[in-house]
Amino acid sequence: MSASSSSDLPDAVERVARSVVAVVASRRSVGSATVWRDRFIVAAAHRVWRAERVQAVLPDGETAGASVKGVDPATDLALLALDDTAPAPPVPARADEAAGARAGEFVFAVARDGSGLTQASFGHIGAAAGAWRTWRGGRVDRLIRLDGGLYPGYSGAPVANAQGQTLGIATSGLTRVHGIVLPWSTVDRVLEQLQSHGRVAQGYLGIVAQAVRLGDTQAAALGVAAGGALLLTAVADDGPAATAGLLLGDVLVAIDGARIETTDDLRDALGRHAVGDELKLLVARGGERKEFVARVGERAAGRCG
Repeated sequence: MSASSSSDLPDAVERVARSVVAVVASRRSVGSATVWRDRFIVAAAHRVWRAERVQAVLPDGETAGASVKGVDPATDLALLALDDTAPAPPVPARADEAAGARAGEFVFAVARDGSGLTQASFGHIGAAAGAWRTWRGGRVDRLIRLDGGLYPGYSGAPVANAQGQTLGIATSGLTRVHGIVLPWSTVDRVLEQLQSHGRVAQGYLGIVAQAVRLGDTQAAALGVAAGGALLLTAVADDGPAATAGLLLGDVLVAIDGARIETTDDLRDALGRHAVGDELKLLVARGGERKEFVARVGERAAGRCG
């Protein structure tokens, strides 16, 4: 950075800090949160885990109560609502997400501790890429990995560029080493579901599957290209797949015309649809081509895909 831009950093940190709140779930669980919309703030789910109410320390130093409206462990995001009696801090400025974050770009995070103290941490983006899935199966629209870990209390803090425009929310809950920035597009998508339903619905077909390969002869008989597919090794009796007519031993080849070669492909296909949507399934059964229509169900904890 140039000297002039670095001299502007205190002002940029101050602007971002106006939208940062500390959330105290317990003596041992203190994190940051960022204003999302109106009185709603976004925090890291692992910082408010199992809490129904937290104490919020506002930018002006005042304290207020906040209710946990919903958490999504898959993306480590939580939606909280400040009590009506609390003043609503401003929403932070956002960077143009279409421009995309780039590896090597200077960024900073702004956190607030339980005493109300503003803290800032400076670094760079270590890696940037396309959409990815967390180890819990959550879909994140863009990978933005910081070049190091996060200090305690920085999960839930906004991460901004040198101009003070925020890229998204920081979390240490999705990797063991690096801090991750959850982009605003992901935050908006998840929090809108939490605001409406209190949870993020996960699509469910009621199958367990393993990857197999269709040879040239098998593929030709189905009218598709040779390549991967999914062998159904279990089909839940009451699941959407069974209701549609799928059986143990069927081979799932495509959903809505898109090839399904891995379980990640299956999760991606389900992630693009809402619960209740209809899917057109192309299946191989005994070497013959079969087509079914299944309606996406909602996955409960512990269920298969």
